[in-house]
Amino acid sequence: MLLAHKIELYPSLKQSQYLKHCVDNRRYMYNQLVAVYREFGKLTKTNSQQIVKENRAKFEWLQDVSTRVIRNTVDDIDKAIKRGWTPEAKAKRKKALACAVTPKQKHKAVHYGLPSFVKRGESESFSIREKEKIRVNGRKFKFEKLPKELREIKMRELIRFDGVVKQVTISKRADKWFASFLIETTDIEKQEPSFESVGCDLGVKELAVLSDGKIFPAHKSYYKRERKLRQLNKKLSRQKKDSNGFKDTKVKLQKLHYYVSESRKQALHELTSWLSKNYKRVAIEDLAPSNMVKNRRLAKSIIDAGFGMFKEQMKYKCEMYNTELVIVDRFFPSSKTCSKCGNVKKELKLSERTYTCECGLVMDRDLNASININNWQK
Repeated sequence: MLLAHKIELYPSLKQSQYLKHCVDNRRYMYNQLVAVYREFGKLTKTNSQQIVKENRAKFEWLQDVSTRVIRNTVDDIDKAIKRGWTPEAKAKRKKALACAVTPKQKHKAVHYGLPSFVKRGESESFSIREKEKIRVNGRKFKFEKLPKELREIKMRELIRFDGVVKQVTISKRADKWFASFLIETTDIEKQEPSFESVGCDLGVKELAVLSDGKIFPAHKSYYKRERKLRQLNKKLSRQKKDSNGFKDTKVKLQKLHYYVSESRKQALHELTSWLSKNYKRVAIEDLAPSNMVKNRRLAKSIIDAGFGMFKEQMKYKCEMYNTELVIVDRFFPSSKTCSKCGNVKKELKLSERTYTCECGLVMDRDLNASININNWQK
């Protein structure tokens, strides 16, 4: 199985400058390929490789870093072009064109979903995808053409999986460097599940309510720090662009956003790991967050909960631990259905937190929904 482990790096000043140079080279080469694609409307791998070869021969500073750093842009843009011509992408592009009114909107809609130019400060990353060019030594690692005087780059922790490192992606976020190692491993600790089956109802008030009565409170990582984020955004908007004060505030804002997203991920990882390890069967709803956020009163809380991330984590973790994952039909009325007699209510307001049925059942609506999810059959 292929698993990824993302680790924070502690590079020296010179190492950090070298990594930044790799990122700049990769961005330059990718933008060159995007420019060619936009000019001619098509770009094959053979043409991309030729463009990379010509640019590398033309500019000496492209030869300061590993060839793999810029050669991988050939695969990156090829995947981006294929993604842009899937039926879903074409449908979204057609919809964007229909809604466009101004020339600027029309220009943007024409390229919707297709490869676009990468700005400085966005998507700052590069990859080494040949395992022979990566060497890991405990809490240090190096890759091809890393200058000898820079030695090895320190990592915050050891790689948690035993196996073969297939590739590494180095990225920068919130003024911090990270290395994401892709490892081919069989080193997965499996335990015998303690419980048979459970239904999981996700919500805004409580992150998850299980059919056996367990409740996981909402983490509300964005809500808790919304005031501080607003203050920093307001301060940034009043500062002169590219001034020292502007740059300092921008880094503070990036770090706070990073902390919010990581605390959300941590809460979801703890929940999904516990569910996939302790139950033989887990039933969850097939939620559509993109449709749910159309409710402007709940949009912020829905995004903060991370329903989409929960589903993705459950998919790969259940596969990892041999747990059966059941995804309930999206239109199944789990909240409106009585878990005792099966009666379905015509209407149920969101403000009604207790489910009451004519058969005498009085129960918390989320617990009732989770029981229905657990009992659902195709």
